[in-house]
Amino acid sequence: MTADNTERTALARLEALLGAYGAARERWPAERRAAAEALLARSPAAQTLYAAAARLDGLLDAARVEPAPAHLVGRVLAAAPEPAARPQGWLAGLIKPAAGLAFAAVLGLALGGVVSPFGAANGEIAEAETVNLAIGDVPEVEL
Repeated sequence: MTADNTERTALARLEALLGAYGAARERWPAERRAAAEALLARSPAAQTLYAAAARLDGLLDAARVEPAPAHLVGRVLAAAPEPAARPQGWLAGLIKPAAGLAFAAVLGLALGGVVSPFGAANGEIAEAETVNLAIGDVPEVEL
């Protein structure tokens, strides 16, 4: 990796860090803080990213949100649909797992009848070709 690619990668990581945690360094994860501060000390591009994040943090801190009026909260809650009633009782909790198990059993029996290792006419085991490979027999592939 060239120095230019390393610098771009470091700047992308700093940008992600600033996007997730903002410009307040105490919020940065401890394991990433030292590398980010070292990048800020040496890179003008990193300092530009940090300054933009600090400006955004300042704007967000200055923004004030008023709580919703009580009558509006009441109207929204009154208009909300009621949650669907769930079946009660211990049997209701077993219906879906039992149906899934029954489906798997039926599918297994059906596939066992179609793809059987036994011959249909004489009951003998059908022939199958097998290949035994040792670890050294596998060719190496270069990536």
